[in-house]
Amino acid sequence: MLRRQWARPYTLVLTVLSAAVGFTGVCAGAALLRSWTLVFLGITAICLGLALSAALTGNSSLQLGGAVLSGFLFVTLVGTAGLVILVEWVAFALVGALAVAAIPLRGGRGYSTEYLCARWTATLLTLNQAKTPTEAAGVLRIRQRYLDELERRHPEAFSRWLTTPDVDPATILARRQNSL
Repeated sequence: MLRRQWARPYTLVLTVLSAAVGFTGVCAGAALLRSWTLVFLGITAICLGLALSAALTGNSSLQLGGAVLSGFLFVTLVGTAGLVILVEWVAFALVGALAVAAIPLRGGRGYSTEYLCARWTATLLTLNQAKTPTEAAGVLRIRQRYLDELERRHPEAFSRWLTTPDVDPATILARRQNSL
């Protein structure tokens, strides 16, 4: 009597754990394996699912209930494969969208040298008014991006500006751009 009480919950727990492990395995396989390898693993999983459903029902031959369970398992595996294919393309689209969104983060390449010099000088006041070290660090990062772009555009003039006591880089860099 006690054995029958625990047989049903045990079967349910075993089924849930098997489904969770199987789903995790299919997801890991989709992430790590090629498509054809995943197809053959899916066929193997279907065969194992049929054997598992026969073992859980206690029959060596599948009856109507086992066939329904096997059909449900087959539909679940095919649906999972469809989701994997869908997720794969969504992942490619997401990576592409993130790459396009990251382009403006590369710096101010579309700005003129005068604009970059003016922004670098203007952020000095913002830096002096920063109330916290975190705020100051953020302003310093922005100023560093301006300087990096100026150095990339005019390396010789930038080095010459660093040797002068002048605070405004436009005195040398903007003059250099106008003389080109």
